[in-house]
Amino acid sequence: MIGLVDYHMHSILSDGKNSYEEMIKKAISLGLDEIGFSDHFCLKPVDWAISTIDLPVMEMQILELKEKYADQITIRFGIEMDYFPEHEDEIRQAISKLPLDYVIGSVHFIGDWNFDTDKSLYGKWSNDELYQMYYKLVQLAAKSGLFDTIGHMDIIKKFRVYPETNQDQLIEDTLKIIKDNNLVVELNTGGIDRPCTEFTPSPEIIKRCHYYHIPLTVSSDAHKVDQIARHYETAIDYLREIGVEEIVTFDQRRRGTLRI
Repeated sequence: MIGLVDYHMHSILSDGKNSYEEMIKKAISLGLDEIGFSDHFCLKPVDWAISTIDLPVMEMQILELKEKYADQITIRFGIEMDYFPEHEDEIRQAISKLPLDYVIGSVHFIGDWNFDTDKSLYGKWSNDELYQMYYKLVQLAAKSGLFDTIGHMDIIKKFRVYPETNQDQLIEDTLKIIKDNNLVVELNTGGIDRPCTEFTPSPEIIKRCHYYHIPLTVSSDAHKVDQIARHYETAIDYLREIGVEEIVTFDQRRRGTLRI
């Protein structure tokens, strides 16, 4: 793990099971050089995201721990922000109030339906229609200028929901928009432990990202200490296999690179 980073981690302030300090200690024991916390922030009232009243608590804790452990590990301050096209101004205002190193933009909602946790509306539309609706939101998120990284890009497949017909062109169009808007895509290893049992996005999409020279980073989407840097050996081996030589790092919303 030495020299690697993990930028997608959740604490008890959102839907994680451990404190920041517990996760930091675990990351140090794994030999990670750099980690970033990215608790959920959502403008809709949900119980799995940090509440607005707790944002100062989040900021204070991360900044204090960043200093406390500075000689052992680099700690970055991130956030995973849910994207809603009708609330771009509010999202921008929320982001501007925090001293963030990076912002992960994620789509967990189609309209008011949180497809990531609520299975009740699967079947209302064809899977092809779902994919079209989902990826149009990802495209809008990429165009918004709000985010640094697109989170778990194909999370719509989480419950093994796949399109009825080939949607390669939709994926290609989305990747071109991500490229044109200079965003990073995360290889989220947490997908292996979801019902879809593969990286999010899929290895094939990661390969297409590399083809388009879209910058990549690696993250675990850890919600508890034993998920930090999960499946990293598999991820790094795959990236090297397809020719990826470096991943992205972040500092004050500026990018660096790390050779793998």
